Order: sequence, then C-alpha cells, then structure tokens
Amino acid sequence: MYGGRARHGRTGADVCDEGVLDRYSGGATPPSGTNGTATSTNEGIGPISYAQHTQHSTRARATAGARGARRRAGRGAWTALVATGLAAGITLAAAPAQAATQGPGQDGPGYSTRIIGGSDSTEAYPFVVSLQKERDGDPNSHACGGTLIAPDWVLTAAHCLSTEKLNDPAQYHVRVGSLDRTEGGTVAQVEKFVVHPEWKYYEDHEDGQDVGLIKLAEKVEKTPAPLATTKPQPGDTVKATGWGYTSAADDDPKQLPVKHQEVDLPVLDPSTPRCNSTPEDGDAWGIAEGDFCVDNTDGKVGTCGGDSGAPGLIKVAGRWEVAGLNSRGVGECATAADIFTSVADHHDWITSVIG
Repeated sequence: MYGGRARHGRTGADVCDEGVLDRYSGGATPPSGTNGTATSTNEGIGPISYAQHTQHSTRARATAGARGARRRAGRGAWTALVATGLAAGITLAAAPAQAATQGPGQDGPGYSTRIIGGSDSTEAYPFVVSLQKERDGDPNSHACGGTLIAPDWVLTAAHCLSTEKLNDPAQYHVRVGSLDRTEGGTVAQVEKFVVHPEWKYYEDHEDGQDVGLIKLAEKVEKTPAPLATTKPQPGDTVKATGWGYTSAADDDPKQLPVKHQEVDLPVLDPSTPRCNSTPEDGDAWGIAEGDFCVDNTDGKVGTCGGDSGAPGLIKVAGRWEVAGLNSRGVGECATAADIFTSVADHHDWITSVIG
C-alpha cells in the first residue's frame, strides 16, 4: 500500500504480490464435470476443480493484457510464482498441521518505507492475516492479505487463491493477528481454498466476484472480524490496510513492508468515470457488480501490489467490520481509483460456505 504505485506495469491486474506467487500457465482445459465453484481439499482423490475459464468480455482493454497482471492488488510480486506443480494436473493435498505461534521471520531491504499518505498501524487488529509461502529461501514470504472471519476461516480475494486452477493449499500458511508479518500472532496451516462460483480468471481484465475463502487446518484463538451487512456509500470513508508495496518503483517481495500499513480512502459513486476506466486500459479493470470504488487522494495515496485480499474496514457502533476486499486498481498505483469487492454483496455466499 502506498501513494504513487504502478500497478499496471506488473504482469497481471490484481494487487497480490506478483513476484511471490507462481501462476499456472499450462493452458489446460478444465476437466469435464466441474462447476464454477473451485475448491482445493486435502482429500487426496479426484482432480482439483477449476473456476471456469470462459470467453473474455468485450471490454476495451488497450494494453491491459501486458500491463494488467500488476493491477490485481494482491498478485503483485507473487503473480510470477503461484502454483509450482500445478502444471502436472495432479490432485493437491494440504498436509494436516496444527496452528502454532511462530518466532520472528527474516527481514530484508526496504522494510522501513511507509505508505505515502498512510502510516504504520498502531491499533491492534486481531483479525488481520498475511497469506504466506516459501520463496527464495524465505519461508514466510507475503503473498496476499486476508481477514479472519471465523476461528478457522479467512476471507480474501479469489485471485490470491487461483488462476486457471486453484493454487496448492499445502504450499501456504497464514499469520493471524500480528501487525508484523514476520513474527508474532498465530501461524496456521491451510486445509483448502474456495473461490466464488462466478469468479473467473482472466489475464487482461476483471469481471468481479473476486472473493475467496481459506479453510484453516485448525481453529485459532483470535477475535474474528464481523462481516459488514451494508455496502459503503459514496462519501463514506474506508480504512484500507495491508502489507503492499510502498513505492511505485518496488517490484521485489523483499521490498514489501514488515509493518502493517493503513490509510483512509473516500468511497466514490460507482458512476464516477475514474472508477470505470482509464485512457490506457479502457474499462478492463473498472468497477463491476458487487464492487465498490475508493479514490486515491490527490493521486498520491492508495494500495498496490501485495495488498490484494486485505480488508477495507469501516467502524460500526465502535467496532471494526470488514466491508471490502482489496481487488484491483483501475489504473496505476495511487494514480487511479481502487476497486474493493463488497462483503455485503457476497454475504450470503460467504456465510453459506463457512456455516
């Protein structure tokens, strides 16, 4: 998260950490009999399900295909790395493991940089989550943000969990309830990933429904965040949070901040032109049904790669509720509006999955 991010220049359009995840690119056709709901389990039998990959929409894309991969807020530095082993088309199983409190991780260069127009979080958020995996010798490299919404369920963006296929849950773990992504909180293993049945992965645009769930292998003793039941309205303020890049020039996961960042952003009317398109990419990454849009104040403040899946918070009756999931930017980091998936719009699906 920062002001002045360059989300286009990466290789996808979500705000995950693109250099951190390994994306499946084998071009395989989804197996027959799969439906739109993609889940990855530890059952050890049968093919992994796909989110159906259908024909691209007719949105104006300009150079979105080349630039878009960085637009997805959470894919950022992870997009180039998400699913080693998926190309073989094998069944993926998450090894059972107990949740455990972990010690400090490894620091790297660039961690002291703060978001432009934002700051290190000082208030405890027991529900904040860093989705992590091993990368380049770092066992706790940050992939995406998330929110604990039940003792054994984490809410995040679908693009953090899947491309043409679901990522292997066995490669991931989460750190819950720490403002430092390298230490503290509780570390838990992942049992399975679930993505919304209407979400579909596209290289060069986003059609919405960018919401997914992570089932943990064991319950954690942290306070979950309540789900918002009303959508933020124009003029409201949403607190964007995460561990995303703090400079437009950053593109290496080692440059992601260690300390959790936050910034207040105003909600825009969905008809606002900057919520819908840019001259460079048309409406490829604009607002869709089930989303809301926040402004990047003065073109200097906003979210970026590594912030995908992280919560947009609103305070209701003195408590924080998760109102949105960081999905993507309409344009370059902190120069265009940001798009969040609305939790209220997906409340029924979320609760139907977690029970």
